[in-house]
Amino acid sequence: MLCIIATQAAALPLPAKRGFVTVNGIRLHYLDWGGSGETILFLAGFNDSAHVYDDFAPRFTDRFHVVGLTRRGVGESDKPTGGYDASTRVEDIRQFLDALGIHIVSLIGHSMAGDELTLFATRYPQRVAKLVYLDAAYDRTPEGTKVVVLGHDQPVG
Repeated sequence: MLCIIATQAAALPLPAKRGFVTVNGIRLHYLDWGGSGETILFLAGFNDSAHVYDDFAPRFTDRFHVVGLTRRGVGESDKPTGGYDASTRVEDIRQFLDALGIHIVSLIGHSMAGDELTLFATRYPQRVAKLVYLDAAYDRTPEGTKVVVLGHDQPVG
């Protein structure tokens, strides 16, 4: 008896496409892993580039368009002398999304990116589909201690 077993090798994800956008007066590096559907934006932790998600992000391309942003001061992004506060970093994210024509996004962030997720969602709730915190910080600024409830800012607890 001859038994032939056909196996299909798991397709290796293609490398992400590298890109740059100039926003908020600086050039930021990003990766686009492809996919279609709603957009996921991965934000790395302190001193990590978007490449930290190279093995993880492609797992979502079957259902989402997946991109990752390298924040100012890290990796291939510009390293200006200022603008490292959460407010400026959130403005970088908003302008990045605008430059790519992304109106609504699910944000996934690790570590200090949690500050950016919370503040972005507080400022632009109409642009956020979902927030996912991966062992992430939360925004400790006065603006970040509010949540949007039915269109009204309400202090947290």
